[in-house]
Amino acid sequence: MRWQGLIAVPVVLGAGFAAVASSPATVAATENTEPVVVTAADGSTGIGVLPADPASPRPVRGAAGTAPDPAADLPPAVTVAPGQPSPVMAGEGPLAIPELVLYAYRAAEMQLAISEPGCALPWHLLAAIGRITSQHADSGRTDVLGTLTTARVAPGTGRLGPMQLPPAVWSQFSADGNADGAADPQNVFDATLAAGTWLCSDDARLAEPDARARAAARFDPSPEFVSNVQAWSAAYEKGAAVSPGIVVPPPMPSATPAVPALPNTVDVAETVPAPVAGTTGAPPPGPVPAPAVEPDPAPAPVVGTPPPAPVLPPLPCLVPALCPAPPVP
Repeated sequence: MRWQGLIAVPVVLGAGFAAVASSPATVAATENTEPVVVTAADGSTGIGVLPADPASPRPVRGAAGTAPDPAADLPPAVTVAPGQPSPVMAGEGPLAIPELVLYAYRAAEMQLAISEPGCALPWHLLAAIGRITSQHADSGRTDVLGTLTTARVAPGTGRLGPMQLPPAVWSQFSADGNADGAADPQNVFDATLAAGTWLCSDDARLAEPDARARAAARFDPSPEFVSNVQAWSAAYEKGAAVSPGIVVPPPMPSATPAVPALPNTVDVAETVPAPVAGTTGAPPPGPVPAPAVEPDPAPAPVVGTPPPAPVLPPLPCLVPALCPAPPVP
């Protein structure tokens, strides 16, 4: 029947147009009721649909034997209203920052807003650099003061700490970011403040994106690093999240320190007499004298004798009815 052939022909034409870019095919169509047979270039046949060509293999990121490149890991897209950055929320995911490390970024921003107000260093620029250089201090593996549990020193370059500062930069811009009285490049507060001070040096003004790109190039001038820092900085500004991190207590001292001797005391060993020559031990102790008994103190003498109490005369009876009868002689 002819109407069946008319239905089959558009199907064949559509399949042919879809496959024209992949491989040539020979289409045989008749007006009979037999189905349309399609023959591909490799000899395979099908009815109405050409077999698809196999897709070319793609390289796998981070394949076995190769370490993933942090500079190639881009942040997810964050959509917010223009000019309205998202608040920092608690959560997990690619934009999560360990809580103590986030405090270090914000503390450096506030400190430099006082000491270098013209620099306008944003915390999210430090966060972007810290994420690429150390994954935010090894995902927040620090003690309660912010010091890394495992020190980071880059082989070959000798870069130090969670911000991977060059040794010459740390020597020039070392800082005490957590006010514990010491400057340590392995401490996230100290290293972050030192990095921010370095970025603000030479009268840098980081309010504009171009200036922040030049600042990031101080750590690594490669275009990939600078572009990735800009991308993470913008993502953190719009939608950063806070994670708890892995905070450990500070290490306890291995040994108890010796108690210093009290002043004006004598060593007991110095008071023991030396053994007498020819004896195998110390001489026997002599008799211990009994302690002297002090007499009781004499009573204090009484000065004078108090006079006797005066004898008062009897009061006269003023009411005769109540007066006692006089004694009978």
